[in-house]
Amino acid sequence: MPKIEHEFLTELFQNDPNLVVELVEQEAGGPLPRFTKVTLQSNRVNKVDPPEMTADSVVLLRDPEKSRHVHGRATDAVGGIIAEVQRERDKGKRLSWPCYVTNLRYRIDAPVVLLVLCTDRSVARWCRTPIPTGHPRFELTPLTLGPDEVPVVDDPMSVAASPELGMLSTLLHADEDVELVDTLMKGLNKIDPSKAETYTGLAMVLLAEAPRHRLEDIVSAKTYGFTSPFTERYVEQGRTEGRVEGRVEGRADATARMILKILRSRRIETDTATRERITACTDLDTLDHWADRAFTISSAQELFE
Repeated sequence: MPKIEHEFLTELFQNDPNLVVELVEQEAGGPLPRFTKVTLQSNRVNKVDPPEMTADSVVLLRDPEKSRHVHGRATDAVGGIIAEVQRERDKGKRLSWPCYVTNLRYRIDAPVVLLVLCTDRSVARWCRTPIPTGHPRFELTPLTLGPDEVPVVDDPMSVAASPELGMLSTLLHADEDVELVDTLMKGLNKIDPSKAETYTGLAMVLLAEAPRHRLEDIVSAKTYGFTSPFTERYVEQGRTEGRVEGRVEGRADATARMILKILRSRRIETDTATRERITACTDLDTLDHWADRAFTISSAQELFE
């Protein structure tokens, strides 16, 4: 699967930190610390720089009534959740994940949970394997969500209430139940059109073949007003060019848009020439490389180095 899948699934967690909390409560089998507020935190989980260790998403559970000072800094964090998206086996994670947990716990002096989302069942089984640290009775077993643990969202109102969970459900389950695509679109029809348009375009790129064809049919029928020139062009190219070339161009378009969105969210300024260079690129490997760098660079020029 393309790297953009990893970035988009990570973005779902960042768009709705409460979804991370709900999934952890589902898998942990017990209550989290009492809190009144959930916020997205910087995803740097090391104690000092350098070296830098960056998780996909870090969410803090907060309670103003429990404000205190930790290492000389004020905090009201009563718990932390590190959310990772894992698409393939990576031995390096078995070294970095324990560091993420212990370093964030050191930083906030509160319990920390590691949640790993996997789109593949075999990768999920690998992620659930306990990670020994070498110290007696000190091992880390990640809370892991695979396709079997992510709930199926088959009600449009539920999609409207949590579009991120609806997208996650559709991406992981629509290949087995294509009608979930219809549910997703009905739910997206009830939310902000610009957000619905963004999620529709990304679903067009990331869905498996059968559900993607169903989405193409819905877009072609112009059933909903939030479809965009991008999605309509994607469908037309796919049909006139045998789908494959259309999918590649559509994926490049979506990746370029994702890169620009990441840069905007990190408040990195881009001039017209930079934006045009990104949007004009059609090489998926180059775009994937830029997408990875977009999360760590400090200026737009560094993107191309």
